[in-house]
Amino acid sequence: MKHAQHAVRMPIAAIGLLALASCSDPFHIDTTPSGGELEDCGASSDWLPSTPAVALFKPLPHPETECPFYRGGWQNFLIATQPVDEKGAPAFLTYPTIDTVFESSQPHAATRSVLGDIKQAGGRQILVDQNGSSVYYGIHVNQAFKDFIDANQLQTADAIRDAPTAKPNLFFPAGVVEFKSAWQIVEGDAAAIAAQTADFISVSTTVPTLSVDPTTHLMIEDRDTPRPVTVRLLAIHVVFTLPGHPEFVWASFEHSSGTPDASAIDGQRDVAPIHPGDRNPDPSDPYITKDGTDIADTDFLLYKAHTIAKLANQAMAETTLAGSFDPATQKFANQQTSIYRAYPASKSNTTDTDDAITSLNHNVEAVFAQALAANAIDPAVDKRGHYRLVGAQWMDKPEYFAVNSPLQNDDSSPFAQPPSPSGVGIGKTAFDMNIQTDGSDSRYSILAGEDRLSSTAMESFTQPPGSFPNCLSCHNTQAINSNGVPCARDATGIKLVEPGLLNVSHVISQFLLEECQGSMPPAWCAASKCQ
Repeated sequence: MKHAQHAVRMPIAAIGLLALASCSDPFHIDTTPSGGELEDCGASSDWLPSTPAVALFKPLPHPETECPFYRGGWQNFLIATQPVDEKGAPAFLTYPTIDTVFESSQPHAATRSVLGDIKQAGGRQILVDQNGSSVYYGIHVNQAFKDFIDANQLQTADAIRDAPTAKPNLFFPAGVVEFKSAWQIVEGDAAAIAAQTADFISVSTTVPTLSVDPTTHLMIEDRDTPRPVTVRLLAIHVVFTLPGHPEFVWASFEHSSGTPDASAIDGQRDVAPIHPGDRNPDPSDPYITKDGTDIADTDFLLYKAHTIAKLANQAMAETTLAGSFDPATQKFANQQTSIYRAYPASKSNTTDTDDAITSLNHNVEAVFAQALAANAIDPAVDKRGHYRLVGAQWMDKPEYFAVNSPLQNDDSSPFAQPPSPSGVGIGKTAFDMNIQTDGSDSRYSILAGEDRLSSTAMESFTQPPGSFPNCLSCHNTQAINSNGVPCARDATGIKLVEPGLLNVSHVISQFLLEECQGSMPPAWCAASKCQ
């Protein structure tokens, strides 16, 4: 795919009108460069005010346009975040959750908190905002996900753990959608809260009561003792299946402060900044320990002004955070973690955003402008237009979707194997050179889209090149451990489930983890180890 150069800017009106006229049919997307500069990825006028269901068709792989995958992400986002009341509460908060999809062996209070999970997957680190509050996470799924679980009798922990053996060929069908959301608490009187949520999707809800374990000095999240808060949506992963893509398409969105906003370089993304040097991390410094660059001279929602690169994206030890925790305020006194986007375009080989994302974000802006002009949406209620697609990731060659596979462009790739008459391998050296030059656009890439995709609010501490490269590095078909990562990458902790095609969804592994963290954990929690 072509990439937009930083100097390129297209008038929203011009690109939007073309999109509205020509791109409502996902089967016939116009990929002719608009104005000779950008591949046009169109947004449809019928997406607002009520967004229709995503058309379930199998998009073509490279070298065809990637637009259908990005459009599917935007459309699923609009469906899930459509307001369901006069306060603008998003629809997905009414969707099924782990508590309503699965049958837990643990007792739970009827008033169990809606949000929870302050610890991020990868290392179970805690993200603390500028106010000393942790960011809270939610997991929701659409009805198709629940129907799939019900139809295959996977409601219990035992059934899920047996699935790799009992149903080894079972995979998620097209039309399943998951949502992982990141929320920030806002405080103050009514006027202050109104100001802080003016252009955010927000809701009055409940979060767990936090405390410190006196023995381990680790944080405890008590969802059965909820506390009321107002929160605003910082970012969300929209994760969905299409025909031929049971690995899930990962589309990531974050809040934007205004228009025009086609990419992170436009300066409108206010969750976290990008590196001012317009460069990807140095491979010779995989954990970014030497970079003394001042990332930004202003505050962002998750970044403190003038924090240098090597001190950002760093998690604090949980015991250190616990030592600063104030039970009365539910905050970490004098603590905050500064985050920035390590890969500006979420790509391994470039810092230029893909044309399809650039044009689609502009076109969505045009659709919202049209709907506002026609009074089709109420801007005081409908805040969906204040979010932007960061990127998406999926398998360009889903024929290599298999059990116990990392699904990465690494030594495990069939293309990295030595050449042979019966194989597709080109040898590791040639493979590495192709991937380094062309990234996920390489003809030898099994991935497509943004191969360094992370959410600054949800994968804050796994962005360095020495960590987890992208969504599929954790959400693959390998065995999963209690840190939410493959046992092959982290041999510590509990092995929640053996390798299987369903392991791409961590909704099921999160349920297994919660079973082990309950007051009456099953016997397998102690007996099952990665090693």
